[in-house]
Amino acid sequence: MTEEVKIVHLADAPEYMEEVSRWLWLEWAKADGYSLEEIIYRTRYACQRDTIPQMLVAVLEGRPVGVVSLWLNDLKTRQDLSPWMATLYVKDEERNRHIGQKLQQASIEAVRALGCYPCLYLVTKLDGYYEKTGWVFVDKAPAGQGTFERIYRYDL
Repeated sequence: MTEEVKIVHLADAPEYMEEVSRWLWLEWAKADGYSLEEIIYRTRYACQRDTIPQMLVAVLEGRPVGVVSLWLNDLKTRQDLSPWMATLYVKDEERNRHIGQKLQQASIEAVRALGCYPCLYLVTKLDGYYEKTGWVFVDKAPAGQGTFERIYRYDL
């Protein structure tokens, strides 16, 4: 029998902090010139439970397999929108098991539990993925060199 994926606050599972930070660094931050140490530092201070920022980790059989963050802002050009679901990541070998959807749902529930936000936003290059889970397209944001990212909203 396969164990069920559990979603936990990284604040409650600090033993996963370095591994999760490494994923974030490799997936997004390394190419932007950040060091792993900078990302570990940022991750440590993004680990809240009852406010934003928060980080949630998907755990399967005692090991982390995915992560998602909640930030006050994830798009410098849209400071008027808040909060944001960011850094949704699932390890390659664990994809296609609905872990990303579970992390999305946990993010939505975490923000809803705070009781002070009417909706949640995200920005992505993906087209067609988030619509499947109830996100609504809001706008295209310039991402440089003639490219655009898509902004989505989830009404709470």
